Amino acid sequence: MVEMTDWHNKIMNKSILIPVSVVVGLIGAATVISKPWVTIQHAEPIMVKGYAEREVKADQGSLTVRISERGTGNGEAYEKVGISLETVRKLILNTLGEEAELVELSSSLSETKKLNEKGNRTNEVDYVTATRSLRVNSSQVKEFEAMSRQLYDLNGEGMRLTLSGPEFFVSKLDEVKIDLMKRATKNGRERAEIMAKSSGEKLGALVSARQGVIQITKPNSTRTSSYGIYDTETIEKVVKLVVTLEFKIGK
Repeated sequence: MVEMTDWHNKIMNKSILIPVSVVVGLIGAATVISKPWVTIQHAEPIMVKGYAEREVKADQGSLTVRISERGTGNGEAYEKVGISLETVRKLILNTLGEEAELVELSSSLSETKKLNEKGNRTNEVDYVTATRSLRVNSSQVKEFEAMSRQLYDLNGEGMRLTLSGPEFFVSKLDEVKIDLMKRATKNGRERAEIMAKSSGEKLGALVSARQGVIQITKPNSTRTSSYGIYDTETIEKVVKLVVTLEFKIGK
């Protein structure tokens, strides 16, 4: 009887061990199977960049003219620079029309002393230089280019002119920025949808959006800057914008 009891106990112990090992295996399998489901539900957001660009034309021009004339004294120098300034003013108005904005910025007088035999400056005045500056603003950008060339030609006629510009600007830039933000965001969402679909997942809600700096360049330019670019040399321009978008993945 003792031997039968020992044999019976051994059999019972084995029968208990087998189901336990099966249960452990099933739990492990269930854990492995559930991993993809957990990954989808708790996937990290994806980050994409959206891009948009738009060709624009400048509608404002600006130019600064610096006029200098010499005379034997203050009165003569200032009279000469006044005559030259009036010549410049007439040329500008004849080209751009009365709508052109002319703003006188500054005027100055400076004396240049004579040199002695040793090349040193003396206390005797050699000549006086009078300088006057004028800023020109106009929406006639095409005529603006022609006008600036005519001003350069005055130097060949004996007038002493220094030009800064012309520079060309887009007055309604904010409207362009808003349009580019919409288009860049749409472009970024389309890219994110392609990425999610290729992974067999569903694109979720937008988590965050960041606008990059505006790049305003010449046509066909590849220049970029982390601070942004604003080309003022050309009438034809391209405005570029990049946005960074972050989307949830899954439900």
